[in-house]
Amino acid sequence: MGLEAVKDWIHQCSRCSSCKYIYRDYNSSCPSGEKFWFETFWASGRVWMAKGIVNGDIDWSDSLIRALYACPLCGNCSIQCKQDVSAHLLDIFEAFREEAVKAGKGPLPVHKTFADGIQKENNPYNEPHKSRLDWLGDLDLPKTAEVLYYVGCTSSYRQKEIAQATFSLLKKLNVNFTISPGEWCCTSPLLRTGQTAIAAPVVRHNLAVLQQTEAKIVIFSCAGCYRTFKEDYPKILGTELNAEVLHVTEFLLELLKNGTLRFTRNFPHKITYHDPCHMGRHVGVYDAPRELLKSVLGLELIEMPRNRENAWCCGAGGGVKSGFKDWAIDISKDRVREAEHVDAEYLVSTCPFCYRNLEDAITTSQSRLKMLDVTQILNSVID
Repeated sequence: MGLEAVKDWIHQCSRCSSCKYIYRDYNSSCPSGEKFWFETFWASGRVWMAKGIVNGDIDWSDSLIRALYACPLCGNCSIQCKQDVSAHLLDIFEAFREEAVKAGKGPLPVHKTFADGIQKENNPYNEPHKSRLDWLGDLDLPKTAEVLYYVGCTSSYRQKEIAQATFSLLKKLNVNFTISPGEWCCTSPLLRTGQTAIAAPVVRHNLAVLQQTEAKIVIFSCAGCYRTFKEDYPKILGTELNAEVLHVTEFLLELLKNGTLRFTRNFPHKITYHDPCHMGRHVGVYDAPRELLKSVLGLELIEMPRNRENAWCCGAGGGVKSGFKDWAIDISKDRVREAEHVDAEYLVSTCPFCYRNLEDAITTSQSRLKMLDVTQILNSVID
């Protein structure tokens, strides 16, 4: 794609600065701008840098690349911006990164390891592909099923408790599902860092895996994988997937509504919910996890001041977790403090990458909060 695909939109930003804060609330919305406090680190500055590259007014430089990648691609700016360009801001930033890679200036060196790992072992962590389903044990899985549970790399290799909780839930509910040992990375780490040329064959492989299972529904416990399949795959493939794409909370909510999912135990705790950017702002799923949580006996859901489309980012996305490690934790610490201020016992989300960064922040700040995924709570309250 590159900047050629979005060049008409990069001329539409008037730098009115509405992208910098929550609209008419003026609370912080942009982790990058708040950290570096310089125009090139806000959305408006990045759009103007893109315009400068397209027009030939500026050259690639180390400082430009740093500003370009010092962004978690949370999309909060696209919510606060009230101009027509708002719907295209994330496209501009991702196209800008692709342009940097094409010019041989990007991504950051650490982001190149994503591509190396995916090409060698089908995951950005460069973990052995043969151990992808080690968390599952020796259970046999059917080759075909009505539902495919796409686990994702982070739940397969890092936050295995989320994969285990999701699997347990689906088994308890007698869902006709399978998991494929042929699953590869969804390609989100490549797409978000501009390494799009490597992504297409991986996407086609995952599509073939989906077709082999004959699944009519594919579900995700990872918000990043979910967004990539739902929003990016149709663009890359040039066609819609021949399966319904759902986050696991959307799938479970349907089971709750038809009476299949019934809670038999209490969860007598105060929790607050963190909206993953990939699932919330990028796709628009806000209600499903909340409706599930509110249905749990004894559970009290308390909203943080910045929630839903205005939610503060966890700080892990867009390559920030690997490229700016300390800053990623600082972003998450802001979210942890916000959760503490509403007197929650548990900080809950629906994404293993959010889980990982928020839990890191809880640990480093010695917070009293405990981290959980929605699937872990639901699995604990049904037989």
